[in-house]
Amino acid sequence: MTASVAPAVRPVRVVLGTACTIQEAAAVRAHLLEKAAMPGPFEIDGGSVEMVDTAGVQLVVAFALDCLEKGVPYKWAGRSPTLNAAIELLGVGPLLEYPA
Repeated sequence: MTASVAPAVRPVRVVLGTACTIQEAAAVRAHLLEKAAMPGPFEIDGGSVEMVDTAGVQLVVAFALDCLEKGVPYKWAGRSPTLNAAIELLGVGPLLEYPA
């Protein structure tokens, strides 16, 4: 008798654009809410972010915390140096890492 293996679930890609600032906050929020309505898991790609401010980082943190509350795993596909610098400056790095 052969054991069946469940197919791997492909993560839902969440791609952050080149700008993640207060000016784009409404669009970024709408994008993140649309993705959060999907079952997950998620793969967040922040590798293209060239401009980011506190509002943008707050939106990403809110998305990550929502995933944690729901028990939906996520991982990072990439984070630009600009995004990493903002995350470090604001001290929110631990909030953006899904526990192992």
